[in-house]
Amino acid sequence: MRRAQIWAVVGLTIGVVGTAQAQPYLKGNDTGGIIAWSCEAELMAQRIAADHCAWYNKYHRITGVHRQDGDYISFQCLWNPRLARFAMPAVRTRSHACPSYRPSVSARY
Repeated sequence: MRRAQIWAVVGLTIGVVGTAQAQPYLKGNDTGGIIAWSCEAELMAQRIAADHCAWYNKYHRITGVHRQDGDYISFQCLWNPRLARFAMPAVRTRSHACPSYRPSVSARY
């Protein structure tokens, strides 16, 4: 009996740790929101915004991408995807991995 309880705890621990995934920070409501920028978040931004807006039965539009740590990817939730297409054009996100980060200053010896 004791051995079965120990194995049950071990199995639950592995199940919880194995399914945990980091999610980008998202803040929003029915009119739109922001996603904290990271290289990985930019790759998933379309899907994240679409999932968020689908909760309110709306369509998403990415309106701004600031490629800097600490900045955000902004999006709108619209009733009609063709609404205000000239007033607020969509912004494209990267569809490939970010380039490697290089230091701005290099030391030569």
